[in-house]
Amino acid sequence: MNWSYLFKNWFTILLVAPSLYDLINYYTHNQTLFAFTTILPITFILGFLFSIPTYVVYGIIYSWLAKKDIKQNFTKIILISITVIGILISFHLIFDTKDKNLPLAYSLTSIFFGLIYNLNFKKNQTRFQYNDNHKNYH
Repeated sequence: MNWSYLFKNWFTILLVAPSLYDLINYYTHNQTLFAFTTILPITFILGFLFSIPTYVVYGIIYSWLAKKDIKQNFTKIILISITVIGILISFHLIFDTKDKNLPLAYSLTSIFFGLIYNLNFKKNQTRFQYNDNHKNYH
């Protein structure tokens, strides 16, 4: 199983969403551009910590889906949905904020990069191929 999809998606969201949030606020509320991004190390660390419960659930479902014979596009939709639901729940529970742009930025980033990154469930085929080839030689 290829865990890089999970980690690439997670870290990309944590790095890109603050900048997207700044852009959304710049155009919707005429706020200073890149105000939130200037504290990126803090937002990354806090985002990482607050997103751990979502990604534990995500990882369990990711692992389960990798073992099933489900089309990868459908699997992506499930995983992206889990991420967006986790983002919305986290922002509601932790921040209880009226600002809708923050969860919007994180959700849009999750959807965009979740669709772009390659979900590649690889079964351990080399081991089986070796065993099959080894049987043929005896």
